[in-house]
Amino acid sequence: MTRSAYLTCAIVGLGGLFSGVTGPLLSTFVPPLVQDVLGDRRTAIGAVMAIDNVLLLLLVPLAGAASDRSTAGGGRRLPLILAAYVLASAGIAIFPFSVRFGIPAVIASMVVLYSGINVQRSPFHALIADVVPSAYRSIANGSVTFQMCVGAVVFLMLGRLLGMRTAFLAASSTVLVIALVLGFALHEPSGSTRRASDATFGSLWNAVWSAIRGTVPGLRAIFLSSLLLQLTFQTFTTWYALHAMERFGMRREDVSVGFIAWALGGVAGSLPAGFLGVRLGRRTAMLLGFALMGASFLLLDRSAGGPAATALIALASAGWTLPAVNAYPLFVEPVPPHQRGVLAALFLLSMALGGAIGDPLNGSLFDGFDSYRPMFLLMAGYTALAFMTVLFVPRGTGEARES
Repeated sequence: MTRSAYLTCAIVGLGGLFSGVTGPLLSTFVPPLVQDVLGDRRTAIGAVMAIDNVLLLLLVPLAGAASDRSTAGGGRRLPLILAAYVLASAGIAIFPFSVRFGIPAVIASMVVLYSGINVQRSPFHALIADVVPSAYRSIANGSVTFQMCVGAVVFLMLGRLLGMRTAFLAASSTVLVIALVLGFALHEPSGSTRRASDATFGSLWNAVWSAIRGTVPGLRAIFLSSLLLQLTFQTFTTWYALHAMERFGMRREDVSVGFIAWALGGVAGSLPAGFLGVRLGRRTAMLLGFALMGASFLLLDRSAGGPAATALIALASAGWTLPAVNAYPLFVEPVPPHQRGVLAALFLLSMALGGAIGDPLNGSLFDGFDSYRPMFLLMAGYTALAFMTVLFVPRGTGEARES
């Protein structure tokens, strides 16, 4: 790998830092702030918190199609991404102060904030494939995941040490710095020579129908495995606290150790996952990751807690990075440049679907068992299904091409 390719991978990874800076802070502080304004009206709180999901469903596919339309007209995706970063930065800065002006101001600031976050998602994923040569995309995605995990750890610590408002202002400034670096340091190739009319918003339906019919080999399998990967992740993030308090008798304050272990496992595994995707192949790396996750979850199911369980959580997270890092490069490899935005949107929506169905599905299963005890067994089952799904990806499909 040339030095310039390494540098491009590092710069592209800043998109992951953006997610690490924004995601954990919002998950930690937004629900309590909404509760401060609305009180204990849980239905109303849920309706306000659904703004993010509504905007995701609307903006991710539309932004992907818009970025395809731009490149088809000879333009670039980066201006749309940078505009979204500026919008997100403004939303982060104003949100902590919006509570002074009641729920309309809170909703307005959330719309600004989550619009910025969701507009950049699919164009940024398409941009990775545009600017990074095929052989290096797993490493680039490893850089994205690595910086995302580092950003999550750092800004969660800042939130605890400096307080919410200071952390939000620091996050807003960091997002602007990321936008500046991407704008000046990332050299995006000019768009294709296709007519702009060839890449319209109608291509959304065409892409969905293509995925359903299996026009691109392995596409359906990658969609399903990504859904199952996100379902597994969502199971841990949503239910681990309740599982640990019930099963291990942990205090609420001590549950964070498990989440920190998962974040650190992600930091440790992200870059090696990218290199393994290059060395072993993306499909093989994904299978290895799902196998490691499944084994870790089975051992966690038999664990008595304590340091051994913490180490196993970190190991499971390191295994998680292998499919998390290599799934998108494998998926995007056969996708034509003029459809990358739309199909990246479908890839992201398949993951969002996994997160959306995970909580109600697991909740009903835990109700049936009348216990959170089977959580790690369920996660092992999801990873086993994902492993079998990846087997349906034909060998050689989606693997890197020589530069």
